[in-house]
Amino acid sequence: MHSVFPSQQVDDVEIIRRGAGPPRPWPTYNPEPLADLPASSWPCGTLAASSERYDFASFQLYPKQRTLLRGSEPVAIGGRAFDLLLLLVSQAGRIISASDLISSLWPNLTVEESNLRVQMAMLRKILSQCDKARRAVETISLRGYCFILPVLYHPDGTGLEMRKPSAHTTLPTLLNPILGREDAIEIIRAALDKWRLVTVTGPGGIGKTTAAIETANRYAATFQGTIVFVDLSHIVDGAEATLAIAEALGIKAQGDALAALCEYLVTRDLLLILDTCEHIVESVAKLTEVLLAHCAMLRLLVTSREALRAAGEWTHRLPSLTFPAEGEEIDEANLATFSAITLFVDRVRSSMRFEVEHDDLPLLAEICRRLDGIPLALEFAAARVADLGLRTIAAHLDDRFSILTRGRRTALPRHRTLSAALDWSYSLLSNEEQCMLRHLATLGGTFGAEHAIAAAGNAGCQSPREALSGLYEKSLLTVDMRHDTPIYYLLDTTRAYVAGVSAD
Repeated sequence: MHSVFPSQQVDDVEIIRRGAGPPRPWPTYNPEPLADLPASSWPCGTLAASSERYDFASFQLYPKQRTLLRGSEPVAIGGRAFDLLLLLVSQAGRIISASDLISSLWPNLTVEESNLRVQMAMLRKILSQCDKARRAVETISLRGYCFILPVLYHPDGTGLEMRKPSAHTTLPTLLNPILGREDAIEIIRAALDKWRLVTVTGPGGIGKTTAAIETANRYAATFQGTIVFVDLSHIVDGAEATLAIAEALGIKAQGDALAALCEYLVTRDLLLILDTCEHIVESVAKLTEVLLAHCAMLRLLVTSREALRAAGEWTHRLPSLTFPAEGEEIDEANLATFSAITLFVDRVRSSMRFEVEHDDLPLLAEICRRLDGIPLALEFAAARVADLGLRTIAAHLDDRFSILTRGRRTALPRHRTLSAALDWSYSLLSNEEQCMLRHLATLGGTFGAEHAIAAAGNAGCQSPREALSGLYEKSLLTVDMRHDTPIYYLLDTTRAYVAGVSAD
């Protein structure tokens, strides 16, 4: 493994508030970005017509070359301001909060919001060179910033895609690239054309919310209605869920909130995303049936570790990212075919300079395989590479819950450590399901349903058949349907967690 910490350089004006302890290495975007070179040395003539770019007003923004042109002339822009512009333009029409912008521009650092204001002022001064772009970035009071100009996106020379400002959406901004989910996103998007209730299921940390948001982003390109995102993770029952939806839609319900909600939605073309429903799955199932029965133009996209089992529901279980099988040889040529490795390396590079060397390949494969290709677990592991290194992480995965503890400070409590993600799932199981899960963790490898049920019954489980089915429905048990009869197994991460619970 070869890693180099970036040099500590201040880009434009920055006010850093550091905590106790030694200074942390300064993050870097590109060792020598074109945007920071003298204008006379810019290789503008080398920008191919097929290069990825964004066009707005009289500007052309080239992300890979880190170049901003006005017409055919290069525009001088600092590296931090360039990244700010790229984020705003790529999310044109969506409001991005100041905290999200700061965490993206200054990852792993605590900085004053005045830094963002300085960069925003510089960016607006640059854009004011063109009258049409003078007011391109709008400040939304108490919410953040929004790029309001139409943007032409030229992905790879195959054609132009218009990205219209979509003020009719309230989707959270995804700050990390979406890796390994193209097939799933297209499947879910196509399902929304056919079904009015689509539920994305899967174990904790698998990326259900990310997949749902990106699906909605793409669905918005052809959808003429409104798209609204509602986080239900903090909701405790159906009544609160109804009020949360009403609040997200701007409805001030007096009296019967559900009736007011139905009355509002009955004539509106709307895609409603209900995120994190597993803890109130029965209440949400009843609520969705009522809403769909009364509101013919309504579509629902739900994320939950367990399917709602509501009338008219279509479900998609989100799989793990792909990783090499045990003993499978990998090399630099086929590395990118494994989406778990791609994501892991990308997240490592977000906090340090990192180049994959040949000796790193078996370590990367081992880490991704032992963490079951779960994006959240891979992000936790990537966050420890700078201080532990690949070899130490791979060697200590049997004790993964003590080392994979460095989640985003802004993450929900259940996503701040790997253990917390499993605690949330385990707490939602019945006593019988917990008993069955503890027993299955002792079997090792794969097993058939009848063998597991008989053995669990002998071990004291009162309703092993129902418990086995419940564990699968709640995404804590994986099934392989490629055989004559279903073959079940636990993810390695789940097995390790249950071993710790049993030891306690």
